[in-house]
Amino acid sequence: MGGPRGRIAPALPASSIILVRDGKAGLEVLMTERAATMKFAPGAFVFPGGKVDRTDEQNWRWQGITTGRGVFRDFSFRVAALRELYEEAGILQINGVRRAILAPGLAFADLIRYSGGKLDIASMVPFAHWVTPEPMPRRFDTHFYIAPHNGQDAKHDGNEAVSLRWVCPRKLLADWEEDKVPLMFPTRLNLTKLARSSTVADAMRQARRARVVRTLPVVNMDAAGVRLQIDEATGYGVTEASGREIAVEAGGTAKKP
Repeated sequence: MGGPRGRIAPALPASSIILVRDGKAGLEVLMTERAATMKFAPGAFVFPGGKVDRTDEQNWRWQGITTGRGVFRDFSFRVAALRELYEEAGILQINGVRRAILAPGLAFADLIRYSGGKLDIASMVPFAHWVTPEPMPRRFDTHFYIAPHNGQDAKHDGNEAVSLRWVCPRKLLADWEEDKVPLMFPTRLNLTKLARSSTVADAMRQARRARVVRTLPVVNMDAAGVRLQIDEATGYGVTEASGREIAVEAGGTAKKP
């Protein structure tokens, strides 16, 4: 719990992408299944994402190869989310491709230049902001974004992501209720928020109108064990994690569908 001598571990910058498309049965979202060997949330279904790295923060590296005017305040988070999407799912969210993307081994920024397109950070809309509870030894300050899929086929990396699925948020939540799929607390609540929409257009419109609230869960202990709670003002309609979600985040064994 926490860092050395009870110090609070720093929350590392991270980002995640909620990629959506219109399917035959309505809105679908891309989910990845984490490898069972991962130290954090093994076997859980999550949105593609990860830590912001040094290259994501180097604005000069991305000059002329991103959409939008000027530099977004959260520029590095947007870049990181799309880089992770490419690394985990093989989807390159770019506009105006003028060359086939057949250049393995290139750095991410160089791959975008080679494609002749631009990394589409302008189409991303902030969706949620979660910070790992303070007592945890590994903490992340994660920004979630929603964006419409550009149509490229997804292919899992076989490392962190062992499978990829386009799923209906409502169906996935129903499967979670029946204990068929493992989800982390932020994932379930963001799926709940997403399930309020039936189409990509509606999901994007609601995201643009909504206020993103920084969510920092609080860990408490009582006679029943560990409790993980969030403020009602976050607007999710749920304020406490289930025991199954706490077990998943702690690295416990999760059921498979």
